[in-house]
Amino acid sequence: MQFRTSHLLSFGLASVVVVIFLRTLRLSTVEKSDADHGHPSLMSVGEEHFQRLSRAIQIRTISWSITDYNSSALDHFQTFLRQEYAAVFTCPFITVEVVSNYSFLFTVSGSDSSLQPYLLMSHIDVVPAVSKEWTVDPFAGDIDDTYIWGRGAIDVKNTLLAIMEAVNGMVTSNRRPKRTFYVAFGHDEEVGGVQGAAVTASLLQQRGVHFDFILDEGMVVVEDTVIPGRLAALVGVAEKGLLTIRLSINMTGGHSSAPRAESSLSAMARAVAKLSQTPHPHHFGHGVEVDMLEQLAPYFPIARRVFISNLWLFGPLVAWLFSQKPETAAGIRTTTSVTIFNSGIKANVIPGYAEAIVNHRVNPRDSFDEVLERDRDIIDDDRIKIDLIPTVLPNHPPSPISSSKSFGFSVIRKSVQAIFKDTPVAPGKPVMATQQCESSRDVLCSQL
Repeated sequence: MQFRTSHLLSFGLASVVVVIFLRTLRLSTVEKSDADHGHPSLMSVGEEHFQRLSRAIQIRTISWSITDYNSSALDHFQTFLRQEYAAVFTCPFITVEVVSNYSFLFTVSGSDSSLQPYLLMSHIDVVPAVSKEWTVDPFAGDIDDTYIWGRGAIDVKNTLLAIMEAVNGMVTSNRRPKRTFYVAFGHDEEVGGVQGAAVTASLLQQRGVHFDFILDEGMVVVEDTVIPGRLAALVGVAEKGLLTIRLSINMTGGHSSAPRAESSLSAMARAVAKLSQTPHPHHFGHGVEVDMLEQLAPYFPIARRVFISNLWLFGPLVAWLFSQKPETAAGIRTTTSVTIFNSGIKANVIPGYAEAIVNHRVNPRDSFDEVLERDRDIIDDDRIKIDLIPTVLPNHPPSPISSSKSFGFSVIRKSVQAIFKDTPVAPGKPVMATQQCESSRDVLCSQL
């Protein structure tokens, strides 16, 4: 009996080793890129393009709140676009509409109307910049040997001008696309996109437009970050939700000379400490990260590839490793950030009221109800009231997860690899949210 058990254990162990080997081998083949690196439509980028982005950065299109934005700068930016890209604005197969006074919607009509269109998005506005927090003038658009500096250089006038340069290059080369596509630039994305993207989405919905895919700001091409020693391009295929809540408690106040055992302030401090120290459960293995790792596996050193290729066995270990850094931990769970704490009016008065604002970025595997229920369980104090509150960025649920096998993802992969030759492209998930996509995805498109 002992001999048989020993043989069974040996056989089982050998089987596991074989499975590990075969799965590692399966994910060790680098797929050949089908991008056309010599395609004539690829543009040469030079000084004139750098200078245009610099001038765009110099226009202070700042949004402070939903009702407070730099309207004169937005007018200036409209003039800038019309002057720099006159060929686009006068092209016979491009329709240009101004939405809510400052946002743009371009319809680029293709030659084959039977093909489902797609949508390219960006935004005109930027968040405020405090000059003393910068090493350069944030609105000077300085150019050195490596970078173009300024507010909007990466969020996100760079993509806006990239889209305009591509469309302008197409028009001036006397080419017309086969598939119709739309371009939408919102003017108030940084404060929720209520007048820009939301109104544009409603307009398109009224017209019955439905897109094959939507491409907005999201993730980037990084070097020596995801894969040691090489580039990797991550394409966001899902977005986390945004949930902001207010915790509040009312208790009897008093004078600091006769304190009670507990006050509203101490009770609230205990609640936010519990929330901060008790992370929501991770969802590693049920989201984008598995697809991402498996597509990038061939490019990792062999030791890491063994673990990545065999998440059925090493998943808990990889999940633990993800949880050790804030950046990767945020990708696999709903996050909790206590951002505001208010209580007290005077040094010698015990406050009767205390409140805290908590911001959750909600994982696509969680719902608002589940997050709120966990919060209540973690706090475990019925005296503390939890309310959803409106903020500059409205609460919204997480997006569905788009397929990396879709037509849209294939188009984006080819485009990336046409420029960044042999760079692996994989799905990812931004830990932040894009208000423009939130305004349009549910009614216009199933692929984000």
